[in-house]
Amino acid sequence: MPKIGVALALLGASSSALAAPPQPYSWGRPGASREAFDGGSRACMLQAARRDVAGDGATQRYVRGARVLDREANTPPTVPTDDIFTQSERQVLLRRMYRPDKQVDSLQATLQGEVDQCLVRSGYVRFALTREQARMLKRYPPGTEQRRAYLYALGSDARIVEAQKVTD
Repeated sequence: MPKIGVALALLGASSSALAAPPQPYSWGRPGASREAFDGGSRACMLQAARRDVAGDGATQRYVRGARVLDREANTPPTVPTDDIFTQSERQVLLRRMYRPDKQVDSLQATLQGEVDQCLVRSGYVRFALTREQARMLKRYPPGTEQRRAYLYALGSDARIVEAQKVTD
């Protein structure tokens, strides 16, 4: 029986190590002018960026956890014999309990989903980048005109978008 456990553990470790990174993708709107292409995507992004997230469950859980963690970090030990290791253990347990990173990821996924839905409603189509296209895209820093021009060249080409369309 122990050999099976070891084999399963090794299989799990090797399969996760061999897992391919997620396929890079972009959004296209074949035939759109550069102005319409940029304007439509910017409008969707701004809609999500301007949304008040204070009422979202993930935001409320994050704030609640941050307050507890902040209070814990700024409160002197209740037991005089508590050493730094006991305090840090308590902080680790609180982090695991409140998982601020998980709440941020959840909120980010929600906002990204809203942007994606807006893009689809606006006529954009998600398409996978080929290895070569992804390599070329990495040459251009985010936010640069060269990067935007390259993404427009790909996303406005109906043949590329149709051939590489992602269907979920």
